[in-house]
Amino acid sequence: MILVDSFVGATLFVTSAIIMAIGAYGLTASNNLLRQLLSVEVIFNGLLLLVIPLLSGFAALAAYFGIIVISVVSVEVVVVVSILIAFLRQYRSLSSSDLEESEV
Repeated sequence: MILVDSFVGATLFVTSAIIMAIGAYGLTASNNLLRQLLSVEVIFNGLLLLVIPLLSGFAALAAYFGIIVISVVSVEVVVVVSILIAFLRQYRSLSSSDLEESEV
């Protein structure tokens, strides 16, 4: 088993926290639904950056978890982009304020 040493683990933890904070800021500060989607993707990537090295002692589990997370994120992108396309066709805008004002 190869374990991540404490310095590398701390560095990955801080980097992951910074990436997730950037994604959270983008999610809350933007009114554009496409930017919010990209911010959610940044948060998922920060989570993936945190969890995969933590599971480095269990190579099969880390690989399995990585494949599952990447699959879920790719399916999420397909579903959300199709919803955004439908929203854009109906309201001619990707602003989340349009969603709040409409009777959905």
